[in-house]
Amino acid sequence: MRTWCLVALSVALMIADHRYHKLALLRDYLSLIAYPVHWVIDAPTRLMAVGQKYVDTAQDLQAENERLKHEQLLQNARLQKLLALEAENARLRALLQSSPALNETLLMAEIIQANTDPFVHRVVVNKGAEHGVTVGQPVIDANGVVGEVIEVHPWVSRVILLTDVSYGIPVENVRSGVRGIIAGTGAMKSLQLQHVANTVDLAVGDALVTSGLDGRYPPGYPVGTVSRIDYDPGESFARVQVTPSAQLDRTRLVLLVQRQKDKP
Repeated sequence: MRTWCLVALSVALMIADHRYHKLALLRDYLSLIAYPVHWVIDAPTRLMAVGQKYVDTAQDLQAENERLKHEQLLQNARLQKLLALEAENARLRALLQSSPALNETLLMAEIIQANTDPFVHRVVVNKGAEHGVTVGQPVIDANGVVGEVIEVHPWVSRVILLTDVSYGIPVENVRSGVRGIIAGTGAMKSLQLQHVANTVDLAVGDALVTSGLDGRYPPGYPVGTVSRIDYDPGESFARVQVTPSAQLDRTRLVLLVQRQKDKP
């Protein structure tokens, strides 16, 4: 009986609400009261959505960060290659600006090997007999004399550097015209001007060039600059230190000088 009464009451309320809209205000009040309950019930779902969005965003940011790091690494590698090419182009331009005399020709070569013995200053270049290289050819870079070809093979040649302790070259002082012999000291940035009398007109900063008196080097190629002079009252000769003009510890591209009269 109670059930039928409740059913009848429900039907009556629905008819009254549908026809006369008597329960709209009550429904609004009930909705207002139920809103906090709905909000609390729905909160976990919203929190999960926010958390998932945060996780997705973090993953996207991490993936983007990894991609940008990878691109930066690639760009840095390309930049290093461009810098190396730029430096090589600068060296090539400098070499091309080393204008030889009219009776000389130049053959460009690259140093492909250096001696590992710190007291033996010799290198191997990638030009040999097949390219017209001969023993005794002078070798220069964009700044000055590097050394001399001492051994020739079909495709490569061995060059002794100015700084080797067993090597010497006749030079001339550009300022005073005084001549002397430059010898290697075994140090890449140091040469020695031998047998210089204490009375010789020589000063720090004087430029020394090849004199051409040995018949191998053409005259006028820069060899070095006087960097230090030590006078000993008890000695007849001064100790003269010379800094090489060529960048012997950094040069990779060199020129092999050949005079017309030396050509076969």
